[in-house]
Amino acid sequence: MLRTRTRTTLAGGLLVVLGALTACGGGADEPDGTTSPTPEPTEQTTETSEPEDTGTAGPLDWQPTGHTVEDRVVRGAGWTAVATETEVSFEPVGDGEPVVVPAVEGRTVDAVLLEGDRAVVSFAAGDATPTGAAVRVDLVTSTPTEIVSPEPANGGSWAMHDDSLWYPTLGEGGAYCLATLAVSDGNGEDGWCAPERTGFSNLTAGEHGVGLMTFDDVRPVACRTVHVLDQTGQPQPVEGPTECTAWDVAPTSTGVVWSEVPREQRQEVARFSASVDGAVESLGRGTTGTLVPCGGDAFFVRDPARRTDPARLMRWDGTALSVAYESESTGNAFLGEPECADGIVTVSSFGESGDEQVWAEVG
Repeated sequence: MLRTRTRTTLAGGLLVVLGALTACGGGADEPDGTTSPTPEPTEQTTETSEPEDTGTAGPLDWQPTGHTVEDRVVRGAGWTAVATETEVSFEPVGDGEPVVVPAVEGRTVDAVLLEGDRAVVSFAAGDATPTGAAVRVDLVTSTPTEIVSPEPANGGSWAMHDDSLWYPTLGEGGAYCLATLAVSDGNGEDGWCAPERTGFSNLTAGEHGVGLMTFDDVRPVACRTVHVLDQTGQPQPVEGPTECTAWDVAPTSTGVVWSEVPREQRQEVARFSASVDGAVESLGRGTTGTLVPCGGDAFFVRDPARRTDPARLMRWDGTALSVAYESESTGNAFLGEPECADGIVTVSSFGESGDEQVWAEVG
């Protein structure tokens, strides 16, 4: 899924959700999304016993995307999505013409999801309207088709795996609900709805299941809980996180990966953990909003803790943690939010030693 070119304010997705809820008259107020800029690392920020590389998977075979880090790119097996605010161009990996999907008038490109020869693009309109717009695209025939039922909500969190799409819709009385849709034929249905004055965000979807984070309107800090959808499509709370502190979540082959925010004044800094057949293992420090399942594994970003540290993309394979990618720059360096399509992960790296955008097959 491709949402933003680089990291944005982490509460941004929640603001869209809450704007839609408020516009319908029954939603939660905005949770405390105040964040502090990540300071340049110093030697004093070092954390002891930080898990770095306990696995044998090792770095992936990274290849350049052929685009600059200024481009919003996600690489798939047969297509590469290149997005701007006004359009998305799906470029074939081999010969052929690109499939160009323009933004809906009055809206900008938001979520871009790609699986095989099918894609989904959603379009956001700020907080001007509670209703959204989106298309599903058959890349073989170059045919975009509007998603009309269930009608998308404006913005919010979207996720796709294989032929299944999960996205927000507005239910009875303006309730914030989770819709599902078969991308190939457009057959969709309403699902679970968040209780009154609550919402959800941070959707993830992969071969091991679907995760999401719910939040309420408690002040000064919203209570956040991470869930995994059961076989009936109902969210079930994940056991392990400290109450009200969770942020990211993704099911794995052996359990679940999640993050918790230890200091609400620094919502971009989290501690990641994973359940392994019922036991909990610490995965160490990471950045909220960067957890993505891909190729059966889970990836998240770890910012430098010291001036000599690179930015790292961490990989959890269900049993062990490894470093999948390291930036060339150290200290003042960071990675964009990783993207996944067809078991291929794409990441952009920024730093004083140079920027790069690369992709690699996970499996």
